[in-house]
Amino acid sequence: MVSPFEGLLGVFGDVAIPVVLLVLFFMVFQFMFLKRPFKQVSILLRGVLLAYIGLVLFLQGINVAFLPMANEIGVTFGHYVDYWVLIPIGFLLGSLVTIAEPQVKVLCQQIEKASSGYIKAHIMQYTLCIGVGLFAALAMARTVFGIPLLYILVPGYIIAFLLLFFSDKNFVAIAFDSGSIATGPLTVALIVSIATGAAAVIEGSNPLVDGFGTIGIITLAPIISIQIISLLYRIKPPQGDEKK
Repeated sequence: MVSPFEGLLGVFGDVAIPVVLLVLFFMVFQFMFLKRPFKQVSILLRGVLLAYIGLVLFLQGINVAFLPMANEIGVTFGHYVDYWVLIPIGFLLGSLVTIAEPQVKVLCQQIEKASSGYIKAHIMQYTLCIGVGLFAALAMARTVFGIPLLYILVPGYIIAFLLLFFSDKNFVAIAFDSGSIATGPLTVALIVSIATGAAAVIEGSNPLVDGFGTIGIITLAPIISIQIISLLYRIKPPQGDEKK
């Protein structure tokens, strides 16, 4: 059994370095240019402290819980004769972990706000969940059947770039931003660990070759799925921009 506090001091130190640098960067601008009231600065610093504690707890949970658990799941199903069960598991976990990703929630909320409510946050979130789930299943299929990574990435990016010519231009930037946002720490911890765990025990598989590349595949999911949605879901231009 791994202690929930194992390595906690190291995580405190790792997170403290970038947070302290960000605070120092802000304080320089505060004294030289911003000159915000002390009350606003104190509120911001308290928020940074809460974010720091949250990051420490989050990363500690990833290290002592998500990574070992996901690796064990991959090893367990890798021992089964029916390797294909990893494919629906990949879809299920890919969808669920996207719902849980805080970055995805923030992005979807920002999209709804920027579009004045025309693009609903929940529509974008469901689109990302389904897309990531499908491509996580594809990544598991690659691990199970030993499909070369280029056979997936090259056609995937060709499709993504071809869709640029047909997609609503307002969705293109959203799609490419979503590609990185949807592959956050939860996705990496779960999906990659499962893939490497399974590849370590599946006969003829190599964890370095078949276990990695999963995130590269999943990155395609939001890019392609959101551009496809844009073919049906056109953003209405502001009234001042409408052609008379």
